[in-house]
Amino acid sequence: MSNFHIVVKSNFLIEARYKLSLNEQRLILLLISVIQPDDDDFRDYELRATEFAEMFGIECDKDINARVEEAASSLVGRKLDLSMGDERCYVAWLSNASYKKGKGVISIRFDKSLKPYLLHLKSQFTQYRLNCVIKFRGSYSIRLYELLKSYEYLGGGKCFYREVGLTELRRFFDIDNDCYKQICNLKSRVIEPSVDEINNHSDILISAVDYIKEGRVIKTVRFTVQPKYKNDAFNEDDFSDTFKILTEYGIAAKTANQWIKEYGTENILKACRFVRAKKAAGEVKDVPAYLAKALKDGYYVAWIEGESKKQAKRSTEMARKAQKEEDERKAKEAVRLRIDAALEAFHARPEIEQIGLRTMFGNTANPITAKAWKKAWLQNHNRRITPGSDLNL
Repeated sequence: MSNFHIVVKSNFLIEARYKLSLNEQRLILLLISVIQPDDDDFRDYELRATEFAEMFGIECDKDINARVEEAASSLVGRKLDLSMGDERCYVAWLSNASYKKGKGVISIRFDKSLKPYLLHLKSQFTQYRLNCVIKFRGSYSIRLYELLKSYEYLGGGKCFYREVGLTELRRFFDIDNDCYKQICNLKSRVIEPSVDEINNHSDILISAVDYIKEGRVIKTVRFTVQPKYKNDAFNEDDFSDTFKILTEYGIAAKTANQWIKEYGTENILKACRFVRAKKAAGEVKDVPAYLAKALKDGYYVAWIEGESKKQAKRSTEMARKAQKEEDERKAKEAVRLRIDAALEAFHARPEIEQIGLRTMFGNTANPITAKAWKKAWLQNHNRRITPGSDLNL
C-alpha cells in the first residue's frame, strides 16, 4: 500500500459513539484517506471491490462484490453520536451509495454533516497512515488504536498514557451495559485482543494495561503506550525501526546491530513482545539480560505460538457467542411478532368474544396462572363496568 494513504480525523469524531463492522470501518478509513488537504467539499468516490479486498488482505472470492456493496449500503443513513454534555448531536456517515452491477464498482459520498470533522482541520485532529491498521481483524482494535493515537502528541515522541473509565470505554465502543458485564469478559473479548493486534501490526506499542480500582471495584483502565518507529512510514522489516525498539529496551547500539544481523527483525519483535508481557507480569527485573537470553535460547517461540492459539480460540469463542446472541435475538423477535399478531387478532374480536376467550384461558391454564389471571381480569372487569352501562344488564 502507498504511504500516501493518510487518515486525518477530528478528535471529536474519534471519540464519538458508534459501532461499525470491520468492513464498514475499513471502508470509512479508505474513503477518509483519499480526501485531499485542499478539498472544500466531499465528492463521489469510486471504489472497486477487488481493490478493496487486495488492500485489506481479504480473499477475493465471488462474494466480495456483495460484501463491499453491503458495507457501503449499510452506512447510508447510519448515524454516529457526537453529543457533548447537554447538547445532543447525531450525524450520518454517508449520504448516498450506488453500485454498478457487473462492474464491481461502488460510488459513495460522505454526508455533508461530517465536513467540520474531516475537511480543513487546523487543530484537535489525529493523523496516521492507513497501513498501520490494515492488518487488524477486530473492529474494536481500530477504535482503541485511534483513541490512543490521539494522545500520542502528549508524549513528545516518547512514552505516553491514557486513562479511560470503564463506562467511557463502553461508550466509545458502543457496548451495551448488558454485554460483557463482567470485567474478565471485557478484558478477554475486547481489550486484550485489541492490544495484541495493535502491538503486532501498528506503529505504537502498548507496554502495559493497568486496571485501577476504586475500593474493590475496577473503574478505570490505564494504557501505557510508546511509539515504535522513528519515521511514519511503517514497515515491520525495516532495519532502523527494529534498532530503535532495541535501544528503547536498553540494548547498546553495537549489540542491537549485531542482534538484527544474527536473529532477524521478525524474531526480535516477537522476543520483545514476549519480554514485555513477562515484565508486565512482574517476572522480569533486568530487561536487557532477559531479552538476550530469550533470543539466545529461543524460548519465546513456544509462548508466541501459545498466544496465537489463545487468540484463535478467543476469536472462535467470540464468533460463536455473537452467533448465539444473534440466534437468541431472532428467536425473541419471532416470539414477540407471534404475540403481537395474537394480541392484534384478539383485540379485533367483539368485546363479548374477548370475555369468553379470557374465561376459557383462565379455566384451562395452570392453576396458579389461572388464579392470577382471574384476579387480574376481575379487577380490570370491575374498573370497566360502571353503573348504567350495557354490561350491567
